[in-house]
Amino acid sequence: MAKGGIFCIEGQWHRDLHERGSVLPTLELLDRLGTIRYIHKDVATPDELTYYLDRWLLKQYADYPVGFFAMHGEPTKLCLTDWHTVALEDVADQLEGRCQGRRLYFGSCSVLRAPDAVLRRFLEVTGADLVCGYTREVNWVESAAFETVLLDVLANGQRRNAAELRMGSGPWAPLASYLGFRIVYGTGRTWRPSAPVRVPRQAKLNGSAIVPQL
Repeated sequence: MAKGGIFCIEGQWHRDLHERGSVLPTLELLDRLGTIRYIHKDVATPDELTYYLDRWLLKQYADYPVGFFAMHGEPTKLCLTDWHTVALEDVADQLEGRCQGRRLYFGSCSVLRAPDAVLRRFLEVTGADLVCGYTREVNWVESAAFETVLLDVLANGQRRNAAELRMGSGPWAPLASYLGFRIVYGTGRTWRPSAPVRVPRQAKLNGSAIVPQL
């Protein structure tokens, strides 16, 4: 069976150009393990986002059905940089009717805290199978650990609810609950882990550097 394909567009996390934080190492790890294939592109402006989303939806990239939006976020919007934000409504309008069979993951703080009406409209307009992400601010290291499993399941799970089944049981369920992970399906059904479990928050990395939030 062919490895699942992920198309990742990553915003600019840091003001300081010396900073090197990126989701790319996670994608590279999964690729080296033979789990996924990926395309990764950086974006800093709405025009760049538009360009790469249009490219992704060409037929030649149909075997990359998972869209991974890696950037800062707020309810109802994506933050490409400190200066540029894009409303979910505008992203939906750009993708209108072109996301059948695709699964969209917002690796961003709080985007899935958007009102149900906003998320259901997004799915109705785009035709995507599902959107998923976080309802709260999340820690970089914790979300990266979560993504090593989530991205595999989104890309390779045969059932539409594969991520729900995997992340809602076993050792990943407490972390899914702690991160505020949520899935909204194109059918209108929503899911989140049922039993919140407190996971100790890691405030520092290597004893000194604060771990950034998405």
